[in-house]
Amino acid sequence: MAMKSHHCRLLQYGLLLAAIAVLACADEEFSAYRPDPVDGAAETVAAAADAAQASVASGSIPAFRKNITIAEFYDLPVYKRIFIYNWTNELSFLGIVLAFVFAHLGGAYINKRAALSWMAALVPTFRNQFYQVGFDASAVCESEADYAALPWTKYLKKLGPIDFVFYLTGRLNVHAAHGKMTLKTRQNLIMLVFDYVFSFFISAPLPEDKVQILATPSGEYDSFVFAVVHKDHMKRVRESNYDISLTRTSDSPKLPVCFTVMSEAAEVTDTFFTPDLLAAVKRAENVLEYLVLSDLPADRPAKLDDLVLKKRALLVLRAATSQEDIDATAALVEAFFGLLDVAVAKAHWRPELARKLKATREEEQRKLKKMADDERAEELAKARALEKKAQKQSISKLSPEEQRKAQQKEREKELRKQQRKMTRRA
Repeated sequence: MAMKSHHCRLLQYGLLLAAIAVLACADEEFSAYRPDPVDGAAETVAAAADAAQASVASGSIPAFRKNITIAEFYDLPVYKRIFIYNWTNELSFLGIVLAFVFAHLGGAYINKRAALSWMAALVPTFRNQFYQVGFDASAVCESEADYAALPWTKYLKKLGPIDFVFYLTGRLNVHAAHGKMTLKTRQNLIMLVFDYVFSFFISAPLPEDKVQILATPSGEYDSFVFAVVHKDHMKRVRESNYDISLTRTSDSPKLPVCFTVMSEAAEVTDTFFTPDLLAAVKRAENVLEYLVLSDLPADRPAKLDDLVLKKRALLVLRAATSQEDIDATAALVEAFFGLLDVAVAKAHWRPELARKLKATREEEQRKLKKMADDERAEELAKARALEKKAQKQSISKLSPEEQRKAQQKEREKELRKQQRKMTRRA
C-alpha cells in the first residue's frame, strides 16, 4: 500500500510526460507488489480503497473522472489511467507558467522593437555628427541604403530585456559618445505594476523609456558646470548629481517655464545659451529631462581621491515615439553636441571668474581632506582608548607593589609629555 500511495502522489502532482514515464515503469511493479489473497487481505484492500475514496471526497486527493476505486484505477492500463485522471490542477498550473513565459517573451520583443525604432529614427542625425555610428569600423557606410542593410547588432547591442547600448565616435571636439537605453520592464508585468504603484505612493518618477548619451570631450576649455533641467525632475537631479548640487538655480525668460538653468555663474549661462540650444529646448518639452556639461563627478565623492576633475557632457531624455518628438529629439541631439564646440571656442573665462570657479573646487577638496583627517583622528582616539583599557586590565592583574610602580611610571610619562608641549609652545 505504501508503494501504491507513492505512485498516486506522482500521478497527482507530476507533469504529464513525467507521469506517463513513471506509470509506464510502475505498471508491472504494482502487479508484482499486489498482495496475495491470504486471510484478511481482501478486507485490508477494501478498507484502504474506502479510505482513499473518503480522501477524494474530502478534497485531499484529486478526484478521477469516473467513480472508481483506487484499486480499480491501478488495474487499468497506463493509457486509460491518463484519460481517467483529472488533470485540472496540473493544467491550470501549466497554463499560468505558459502565460508568464509568453508575457516575458512578448515584453522583451516589444522592448527590442522600441529600441530599434528609436535608433533607426536617430541614425541620420548621428551620422551627420559622427563618422562612425556603431561598435567597429565595419559599421561605417557611405549611404543610407548601405547602413539600412547592416544587421542591427552592428550599431545597437542588447545587454538585457530592458538595456541597450550604442557607440558614436569620429567627431571634432568629441572623443566618443556612449549611449544607453533603459526601457520599461515590459518583460516582467509584476515588476512593471510594482513600479507604477511604487511611483504613486512615494512620488517616484513613473516608469518611462529613457535614453542617456554621455560624451567625452577632446578639446581644451576651462572648468565649469552648466545644466538645463526640467522642473519635474529638478529635485531628484540635484540630489543625485553632485556636480549640479554645487550650482545656483535660476529661471530664464529665454526658456520655457517648465525648464530651469543650473549654472555656476551668469557668464557661463550666457555663453551656452546658443540660438540652436534655445530653439531645441523649446521643442523638447516632452522629451528633455536634463543636460549637463561639467568637469566634476556626478557621484558625490566619499574621499579626496574620488574628486577627479574630468570633463563630460550628459544628455538624458525620454525615448520619443511620435514623429514630432522624434524631430525634437534630433534637434536637441545636434544642439547638445554643438555645445562642446562652443565650450572649446568660448569657455576660456576671465581671470576673476576662473579664480572663483577654481576656489569652489578647492573648497570641496578642503572639505574632503578635513573629513579624512577627522576620520583618522577618530580612529586614532579609538585605538588609544583600547590601548589604555588593555593597559589598565594588565595592571589590575599585578601585585599591589607592582601596580604602584606601574602607576608611578605612567604619571612620569604624562609629566614628560606636558613638559614637551610647554617647551614647543615657548
